[in-house]
Amino acid sequence: MSNLTPEINGTMTRGETGVRSADKPAALQHGRRHASVVLALLLHAAVAVPALGQEYIDLEAEQRAREAAEATGQIDEATMPPGPAAVEPGDAAGSAGELFYQMQLLQQEVMELRGRLEEQEYQLKQLREQSLERYLDLDQRLKGGAGATAGEGGEAAAVAPAPQGQSLAGEEEAYRAAYGLVRSQQFEQAITAFRQFLVDFPGGRYTPNAHYWLGELYLVQVPADDESARREFTLLLERFPNHNKVPDALYKLGKIYYDRGNRDRARAYLTQVVEEFGNSGSSAVQLAQDFLSSNFQDS
Repeated sequence: MSNLTPEINGTMTRGETGVRSADKPAALQHGRRHASVVLALLLHAAVAVPALGQEYIDLEAEQRAREAAEATGQIDEATMPPGPAAVEPGDAAGSAGELFYQMQLLQQEVMELRGRLEEQEYQLKQLREQSLERYLDLDQRLKGGAGATAGEGGEAAAVAPAPQGQSLAGEEEAYRAAYGLVRSQQFEQAITAFRQFLVDFPGGRYTPNAHYWLGELYLVQVPADDESARREFTLLLERFPNHNKVPDALYKLGKIYYDRGNRDRARAYLTQVVEEFGNSGSSAVQLAQDFLSSNFQDS
């Protein structure tokens, strides 16, 4: 038994050892394969990581090289990505200069337009003031009777005919109708009526009055037709030098020439009113004196 035991034990030991010995190559082979896989992965990682790092380093170096080339103006067009064409420095400076020049031109045009606008506004203001003054003068004459002698006034004095000649049939009615349009401030219609009156009654008793009121009406228009007014007042002086509206026509001619800038001729007409009709009682005498005092003090 004792002999068997060791043998058995030996057998068992050998058997156990044999089994373990038989399994050991397989396990070792498996371990080796596992180690090979791990080693392969490690080698792959060792190769891949430097490659990635090198790729990153290459990209960064390429970017720095590109920025340096752009800063120095030395860019290889073959390596440039497609994009908008580069603008030469000279072209950019020229475009900026042209744009600045155009802006200066526009600013100058705006300033000129502002100046013209201000000038037109001033002229319009003057026209309004002159029209108002003429209208007030006309209204005063309508109320007081232009050219009336002392003691005369109102409409009767305003429509007083020339002393020579007799009125024709329908003349007085036509004249009063035209004059009524003046009093009702229907100035355009009054101009038409007085023109027609001069056609129908060129040598009538009221013809001088028609010339005078046409001159007044032309001055009241906006803008004033001072040339037509001058013509009517001149016709009155030439054809009817003794009519009671002569001083009024002289006064109006003086103002027309003053507005035109002809001070010498204006002063001559106004002085004639004062010197030749000072004792006539005409309201034009005082108006001429006031105008001379206000506008010819330095003369």
